[in-house]
Amino acid sequence: MNPDALAPCVRPSGRTRRVAAWLLTVGLLVVVTPAMASGSAATPSNPGADRQRRDEPEPLDEEALTRLQATLELAAPSPSSPDDPFGRLVDAKVETNRAAIARMDATQTSNQANVVAFNAAMARDKAQTFADTAAATRNRARTTLEDERRRLSDLTVRAYVTGGSETMAEYKALIDGDTTDPEAQREILFTQVLRRQEEVTAEAVKELNGARTVLVLARLNLDAAKREEALRMGQARTAGEVQAKAAARHEAGVAEVADAEGRLRSAGRRGFGIVPETVPLIGLPRLTAQDLSSWFAGTYYRPRVSTPISKYAEWFIEEGMAEGVRGDIAFAQAVLETGGFANNDSVLANNFSGIGHCDTCPSGWVFPSPRLGVRAQIQLLKSYAIAGPDYSRPLVDRRLRGPAGCCEVWGDLTTVWATDPTYGPKVMLIYSDIVAHALARRGAGQGFDDPVPIPALPDK
Repeated sequence: MNPDALAPCVRPSGRTRRVAAWLLTVGLLVVVTPAMASGSAATPSNPGADRQRRDEPEPLDEEALTRLQATLELAAPSPSSPDDPFGRLVDAKVETNRAAIARMDATQTSNQANVVAFNAAMARDKAQTFADTAAATRNRARTTLEDERRRLSDLTVRAYVTGGSETMAEYKALIDGDTTDPEAQREILFTQVLRRQEEVTAEAVKELNGARTVLVLARLNLDAAKREEALRMGQARTAGEVQAKAAARHEAGVAEVADAEGRLRSAGRRGFGIVPETVPLIGLPRLTAQDLSSWFAGTYYRPRVSTPISKYAEWFIEEGMAEGVRGDIAFAQAVLETGGFANNDSVLANNFSGIGHCDTCPSGWVFPSPRLGVRAQIQLLKSYAIAGPDYSRPLVDRRLRGPAGCCEVWGDLTTVWATDPTYGPKVMLIYSDIVAHALARRGAGQGFDDPVPIPALPDK
């Protein structure tokens, strides 16, 4: 790796060269220690390190997915490339994942809105029943009052006309008092009957007024319940429309995935060209881990690492996916840097891209596990592509920072990541060969069922 690769894009000063020489001396001491041979030296302070030493995947949480989405939006424009059919399939799967999530959310929202609307309708029915009951009670109170007023009027007229000459038998049905004493009966007739009827009538007025108040409140409650029902029904209709659109979008995405797979299959039967150096570093991997490992198995490379190449292929795809870096091309870079995972850096230091390894340095930096070595490469590439990158996972080593934003495309790494003036073309030639292999697989109907960790990115 270019000795300037981990510093700003300027030539090193004399002081910098002296520091580099000092670091080289320290590096030589580290190389000969058993700790380095076991891969345990220079362990970074990283909460995920233990998990990664066990090679366990780390799922991306919502915050990491948001960072990934923001990273992908910073990608340089991508030129036409022989691996575009793979890209269309990846894009279709990403969109389908988005649509599937949106559909689930819309379905849940619609179901909840329907429940709320149903409850509002039930509340309106209850309010209607209460209003009907209040109206019936008011009507009965009105009838009772009319009857009592009529009786009061009759008593008043009869008392005035007759002067109280009716027999007590005639008034017996009008009063509820003691009728055994004629004198007492007359007293009741002339002093109490009217008063009592007035009281009964006043009570009827009170009951009617109370019934009217209850009816007013019941009708107000009914009006509010009807408004609430109309609101909730409208929301349920809107949610249903959104759900229908989300379902249509998801179904269209599924169809697009099928179409992209068909196009990829046919592309595998046609000619092939070289992938240009102007492909951005930022982007989702287009090939699968199986494409990478099956290609490697057919090459002349003889790896010296103990970990199967299939695991490295998985890690490059997964780690690249997590940070928004083309992990499939980074795999090709690692093949170039390590001679097919056969150099001492890859065997002894879990370092697959010459990080910290200048042209005259005997070794590069040491990483605590193979997967963290892959992650370090991906994270360093991200720092080359973006000024001030926001990482989805903790940095493997805080020293991992390149000439910020110096290299948007793979060709820009030439003489920056490494001093070789043909560095970028060499990386892309290896990747192009992998693409040719992957296209041949698709042309033969292989690879369509390969597991691909397509991220569930937030909706645009």
